[in-house]
Amino acid sequence: MFKRLMLVVTMLCTLLLVVSPAMANSASPAPGDSWSRERLAAQVSELNALLGITDRLPLKQFLESVRNQANTVLGSADITPEVGLKTHKALGYAIKLASDVNLLGSYAPWTHSPFIVYEAPPISPEKRLPDTLPQDGVLSDQLSVISAKGEFEAASFVLAPLSDVSSVTFAVSDLTGEGGTIPAGAIDLRVVKTWYQGGTAWQSYFSDSSKQVLVPELLLHDENLILVDHNRKGNSLRVDYPTGSQYKDISNIPATKFNTYEEPVEDSLTLLPIELKQGESKQMWLTLKVPGQAAAGFYTGSIDIVADGVPAGSLALHVRVLPYELPQPKTYYDVNKDFYVMLYHQSRVKEHLVQAKGDLALVETKLLNDYQNLADHNALHIPGPLYSVADRATFTKQLELMQQAGLSLNPLFGVKQTFPPYDIFNKYTGYLAAKATYEANPTEANKQAMDTLYYAWRNGVNAQKAALDEAYDYVSNFVGHTNLYFDGWDEPSWTMLQFQQEMWQYMHDKGVKVFSTGTERHFELDVKENFLNIVGEPTREKADMWHSFGSDKMITNYAYPHTGPENPDLMRQRHGMWTYKANYDATYNYIFYEGPPNIWNDNSIQDEFRNFNLVYPTRTKLIDTIAWEGFREGIDDIRYATKLKQAAAAAIASGQADRVAAANNALFWLEEVDERSTNQDLLRLEMIRHIGLLLDLETTH
Repeated sequence: MFKRLMLVVTMLCTLLLVVSPAMANSASPAPGDSWSRERLAAQVSELNALLGITDRLPLKQFLESVRNQANTVLGSADITPEVGLKTHKALGYAIKLASDVNLLGSYAPWTHSPFIVYEAPPISPEKRLPDTLPQDGVLSDQLSVISAKGEFEAASFVLAPLSDVSSVTFAVSDLTGEGGTIPAGAIDLRVVKTWYQGGTAWQSYFSDSSKQVLVPELLLHDENLILVDHNRKGNSLRVDYPTGSQYKDISNIPATKFNTYEEPVEDSLTLLPIELKQGESKQMWLTLKVPGQAAAGFYTGSIDIVADGVPAGSLALHVRVLPYELPQPKTYYDVNKDFYVMLYHQSRVKEHLVQAKGDLALVETKLLNDYQNLADHNALHIPGPLYSVADRATFTKQLELMQQAGLSLNPLFGVKQTFPPYDIFNKYTGYLAAKATYEANPTEANKQAMDTLYYAWRNGVNAQKAALDEAYDYVSNFVGHTNLYFDGWDEPSWTMLQFQQEMWQYMHDKGVKVFSTGTERHFELDVKENFLNIVGEPTREKADMWHSFGSDKMITNYAYPHTGPENPDLMRQRHGMWTYKANYDATYNYIFYEGPPNIWNDNSIQDEFRNFNLVYPTRTKLIDTIAWEGFREGIDDIRYATKLKQAAAAAIASGQADRVAAANNALFWLEEVDERSTNQDLLRLEMIRHIGLLLDLETTH
């Protein structure tokens, strides 16, 4: 059985080796964006040569069409830059497609189909656009997936249309194998929607509303939920009002305010037919949820494709279910410590009730779906609602919904702010200034001014301490434990940090933990928070320094980058192995999705930032994105690494020489491999190989 697994791993490694390690950190370059009349003529000559050795009729007709259009352009006296570039790209597309087909030799899938299919890595730094073909894909009629029990795992394929097709449908079969059957319902098939976003899209969360660029992002069942206008480079969103559906502009500047409760948007529950345009690639996305009780082994199914009512071919789907479930993630530096997967979010009952005009049933449905989506993507430790006596009802309702969806309430993060209202901070800074004035000029008037500010500050602090006591008692009683984290001021100045020192010490004396965002200046504090979310790149130097302050100290990072970039490989790296191997204790980024005037409009914020989000909200559900799937894969990478380290620890504890040697070899590789330059799929496959070897040795003793 292990040898069969290694065969699949070897085959996948061979396919993945076409990806340069450098691609892990940047999008693959577009094939030649410069053109000239001479270059177009040379491309036509190359295409003619390929036509001479092409015997597939649909492909031949497509190549002839591209060549003829190019000859028409070359025959004109003047070629505009736009037409020249478009022709250059079309010729490059056709040449690559024909060349890739010729490489197949006698292997001839899709010979009579109106499209050709590439298997392509779903989590890739390559920006898959309609006028490109996968540089990291292979022409194939096979899809392969390796998954642990209970894991979500993705696969992807790209359709390269040889002619227009008005309706393409997909029928997914059950997966059958030696271990039984995985039902077709465990497979979700979606189309990747490309649309226009701000000019820095794909790699950055900073804004450039001066231009719009086309990027792949949304995972849709109904591709017509969004209409894309290439002439104006903008998008429209279908809103299903009770009186009928309307498309609303979501690229306008300034953005029009949008309330997802009042303007109902929903995707289809299942994949609807898609449309293909000649020479415009379209990516399809498959997500398999392997049942936790599935037997280990090999399974096979199919995806039958029908084009305009005519069978057009079939993809074989091969799935290998590994003989284990993945553990929850642990830290790299201590396999007994939890690694927390967290996200800032605005999925809160109190605020949503306002947006939904008090419709609690609707809000419960919406937020339960939000929380389930977070749980499915490994984000089990999101902060709870901020507690106050006035908001007890919404506080407890939200925690109940979070728990119902499978989110963890232990620890409970984000219980309440440690600091009093900002006005009390102003009294504190005013007191410091008044004190300096009095010391320089000790008049009665200056003393009264100083005393007034002092007592206002102290009264505010004492009131906050009483509020914290009440919050601690109520919340710990409600959740049944005292593993609670209270929040410090977000991105505090040094003066704000000094202001909070007394409150943090008060919380520490009660046995309560404190969380705060910040910078390396926090290392200099006399009274430090327990959990620091430090801005920027995760490094071992920062982690080791923070951990040196005590065994209760945890560190995570954010804004490297914030959410917003669509690149799934970037999201996978930065929330996964990069953070994990830097000896961090969590990933805690900003934000799941936020609430600007219109979350669907990338120009909503109207300042230096794009919208921050990993998903897009509908009235009751969410639209997933390829970046969000990259996030999940990053956390799953950590879970595989955790499984490897647990298996290695058990092997070392056994004292058996061959198991100890295999464990040391696995741990040495995990430490030495450069997770920042190595393709993440290759990292995953090598972890699976080491785990398999360790488990095989365990069963043979």
